[in-house]
Amino acid sequence: MKRFKNKIVVITGAGSGIGRSTALRLDSEGADLLMIDKNKKDLEATKKMLKNKNSSAHVLDISSISSTENFFKDLEKNYKRLDALINIAGILRFDNSHEVELENWNQILDINLTGTFFMCRHALPLLLKSKGAIVNVSSTAALGAHAWTAAYSASKGGISAFSKTLAVEYGMKGLNINCVCPASIETPMSSNPMMPKDIDTRLLKKIMPLDGVNRSPDDIASTIAFLASDDAIHINGIDLRVDGGLLT
Repeated sequence: MKRFKNKIVVITGAGSGIGRSTALRLDSEGADLLMIDKNKKDLEATKKMLKNKNSSAHVLDISSISSTENFFKDLEKNYKRLDALINIAGILRFDNSHEVELENWNQILDINLTGTFFMCRHALPLLLKSKGAIVNVSSTAALGAHAWTAAYSASKGGISAFSKTLAVEYGMKGLNINCVCPASIETPMSSNPMMPKDIDTRLLKKIMPLDGVNRSPDDIASTIAFLASDDAIHINGIDLRVDGGLLT
């Protein structure tokens, strides 16, 4: 299956976790990838795993409007087109909501939400030409209550609402914009989290899937690949839960 042959795809957060798995999945389907991450070592490790040697790695802070703008200027100059944008980069921390520091709140919002906005903002002119797709990684934290994630939940709720706005605004112009809402996925971001002291452990049950099994990032990558492909041509403006029934 080569759904992305001769297609140019940008992926943020490609250095690890869901981003790396998505890069490998799209690489296997023939995509020419422009992979973005802040961690150069992890990003280069992902690049070495790819079959397509035309794909490239870019160390970039997506929370910088000038950096993202320059990235897309270079993309347009060198590639002339863009077929899909996949926003996966994000950070997570757990705090009692009344103890969240402003510095941490701003950092999470800047990377998760504002970074997604910057990437979409600069990609849209190119995607309108190709009638392409955007897949933004939101979270079940945008759809249900997850304790201790005030900033993270706010950022992911913002991503879901923002994505629906784009879907309505640009859908009649040929674009598809959707969100994937994962939960209980084994990634570096979610492994060994630092929890607040003296938490009510009963609330931990609200972040476990029905079968009690955490899944691989590959299970999210396959969903992202579907939504970014022409197979999802009639799907627009949704939050697609991939959570093992967590919110059911």
